[in-house]
Amino acid sequence: MSTILEPQNRLKRRVTLAILSLAMMAATVATFLHRLQPNPHIVDLIAPPLLAIAFFILLIRLYKKPDSLQQAINLALLGAVLFVVVPSWLFTIEAASSQATLVGSLPPLTSALFVLTMVMLIGMRPQRLAIATIVTWIAIAAPILAYLSLHPTELITSRGLDLFISLGPAMGIQIVLILFYNRLQDMVDRLYTERLQYYAQIVERQAIRQQAIEQAFTQIHNGPLQTLALLLRDVQTEQMPSQQLFQRLEELNLEIRAVGRSLTDEVYPDTLETATSEQTLRLGEGTCIDLNRPLHNLLHEVYVLTLKRNLPYFKTIKVKVRNFAPLEQNNLTLEMKRDLCLWLEEALCNVGKHAEGTTRIVVTGQHQQGKYILKVQDNGAGLKPGQEQQGTKQSEVLAKRLGGQFRRESLPKGGAICELSWSVESV
Repeated sequence: MSTILEPQNRLKRRVTLAILSLAMMAATVATFLHRLQPNPHIVDLIAPPLLAIAFFILLIRLYKKPDSLQQAINLALLGAVLFVVVPSWLFTIEAASSQATLVGSLPPLTSALFVLTMVMLIGMRPQRLAIATIVTWIAIAAPILAYLSLHPTELITSRGLDLFISLGPAMGIQIVLILFYNRLQDMVDRLYTERLQYYAQIVERQAIRQQAIEQAFTQIHNGPLQTLALLLRDVQTEQMPSQQLFQRLEELNLEIRAVGRSLTDEVYPDTLETATSEQTLRLGEGTCIDLNRPLHNLLHEVYVLTLKRNLPYFKTIKVKVRNFAPLEQNNLTLEMKRDLCLWLEEALCNVGKHAEGTTRIVVTGQHQQGKYILKVQDNGAGLKPGQEQQGTKQSEVLAKRLGGQFRRESLPKGGAICELSWSVESV
């Protein structure tokens, strides 16, 4: 919100700088003009130079410190109000207690009052604008209007009528317009806020939809597509009896339907099951695990369940090394846990599907030099050209999201390693 309103603040700062500069110059000119008068009033000798100095200080402060915009506006308005209110009361009291007339001695305050209210309209917050304008009007106009009402001879003069109309009906109309503007500004702000919320909901829905698509692809990739790839390879390399082919196709059909039901439940969840669906992960072999558990426990469960799947090269493994060090990290969200579990599942499936001749598998999650390294290593035939390009892209995206690194390569002595690492807090 602050980022969107930044241009408005810059514009308001420029306008305020311009107003302070003009007000300072006007007060400076008034100072010299009053000095040239034969018998200037003491207020005319003191108020303009003080006002010019105050505006000059605020101008320099706002120029050097843009963050002090609202403070500069408030102080400028306060100073301007004081330098208009004080002469209004002082000259009215002097006119009432002496032979001098108010219409002959009062400075041109009405123009200053109208300028002051317009500056309030620009610089003050809508919540305070109406009250501040009404209080300022009463403080300035009340003594003058009261005096003119008690002195009809001065009221019927040209200056008297001008003061009465300017400070009475004309100022009342301006306050009504300010109230209308205040109301209109509230409506615009509400509409603006509603539109921002609407756009935020659209962005959130698009993010959820994109996330659902990614999860759907991962579930299909780690489940039915693995089975289908093995089935196609077996059909091409060996003669398969019709009964066995039918059985494996039936298994594939059940896997696809299970994934479909899982995705349907995520898109149209029941009210009581919404939280549960967001906090669970369905693995490719059909088991759902609770993501609220510690990460090392989740990784161990993914390891055990995945190695039970009917993948050809899991059957040749004789040695299994597994160790997942505990990882306590508060910023590890459920989505991150979900992605890490899916990454481990895919890495293990790649071993079971592609690591021909493997007899040993090492699956670990260890702390090393401020990083957590999740590794799957086998001693099979190594990687083939073009193997699992899509999985590599997804792993690189996950590593970037974690602020870590991903590598997948063949080992010099045979086999392959698939490793994901990211920085963690010291344990």
